[in-house]
Amino acid sequence: MRMRSLPRCPASSTILGSIFLLLAGTAVAQPTLDESRYVERVLTGSLEARVAALEAVLGRAEAVGVGVWPNPELGWERQKTTSGTRDGESQDVLVASIPLVLSGRLGWERQAAERNAKAAEARHEWARAGLRHEATRAFSVVLAARERRSILEQSLAELRRLAEAIATRERAGEAAGYDRLRIELEAATVQDALRGAVLDERQAESQALRLLGPGVTVLPPFEGALGVERPLPEGASLLAELEERRGDLRALALEASGAEAARRAAGRGWIPEPSVRAGAQFLDVGLPGAGVGYVVGVGLPLPFFDRRQGEAARAEARRGLAEARRAALVHEARTRLAVVLDAVSGRRERQARHRSEVLGRVQELRQVAATAYRGGGAGLLVLMEAERTAREARLTAVELAVSLVEAETDLLLLAGAYDGATPRSAPR
Repeated sequence: MRMRSLPRCPASSTILGSIFLLLAGTAVAQPTLDESRYVERVLTGSLEARVAALEAVLGRAEAVGVGVWPNPELGWERQKTTSGTRDGESQDVLVASIPLVLSGRLGWERQAAERNAKAAEARHEWARAGLRHEATRAFSVVLAARERRSILEQSLAELRRLAEAIATRERAGEAAGYDRLRIELEAATVQDALRGAVLDERQAESQALRLLGPGVTVLPPFEGALGVERPLPEGASLLAELEERRGDLRALALEASGAEAARRAAGRGWIPEPSVRAGAQFLDVGLPGAGVGYVVGVGLPLPFFDRRQGEAARAEARRGLAEARRAALVHEARTRLAVVLDAVSGRRERQARHRSEVLGRVQELRQVAATAYRGGGAGLLVLMEAERTAREARLTAVELAVSLVEAETDLLLLAGAYDGATPRSAPR
């Protein structure tokens, strides 16, 4: 049985077309991001930023209610005889009691909690600095990957043009087959490198997109120059302000101080904390001869055995560990900072020399090769060699720019001065 196909509905086609146009317009309408705007979006929208913020919230929440006065207690007790000559007699006692913490323990506990909360805030700042470091690198890696792909595409187009010219001369008997094969092999090599560059670009864009959080499904367009030099603080000021500016070092110092306060609080465990009781006594309620009295009392614990020795020992251990970790981090940071300062200086100098001594002469080399070819003093292979030299010089410039970004971001992270630097793609 032959089935008739359903007719296409013009209205549904129009609706689908409108949806596709709307989606395409939404993708195109995404704002262009430079480095500063991209980093800001990462700091506000990434899951890593959310986790860091919630960890700081947890640190502040753990300090809530610490060091407050203990709650009073209200108790009721009834005693009644059920046999004997005093059968039916009863006694009701209503008592309120409250502990008297007169040792000063609560103040030290409050101080320890406050310092631990400030340590959580400092760790939050350090986490944001690390996220800024990662986002800045991701942005530069995307720019570098796109630049490599563009360089290889331009070089491949030039090599294909030379290959066509060689093929034309070979058909006219003016060139040997070796020249054509040599240029075709060079073009195939560049084509293979271009495939790898495309894969690297996709991977870099995927990493940059991941940092923007699950709410962003398409990477916005990037703008900015890869080789823009960033002004940095002086090395002497970076070393001098290292311990005050780095969030992780400040957090460890606060944790050590908080542990010391906790140790002092635990050290007050030998001081008794009495409790005061007061209330009313009701005798034979509801019977003839009922009476009313009062109840007062004091309870005094005797800390013969448990004087919070364990808490004091643990607090002392935490203080020593925090101080040791901080000392190790300070030593590592100062050592690495000196190395990274040298790396930044050396890579900037190398980049400047490459620009002046290599990139500045690439165009001159191309012009000399083209002039020699037009004058008959050189063959197409000379043009191919000039193209290869230019391509390698431009790719080297990209690698130098990326390595400089890595050194600069490492320097800013190590020094705790990331927020004080100017974004690379910001207008100057």
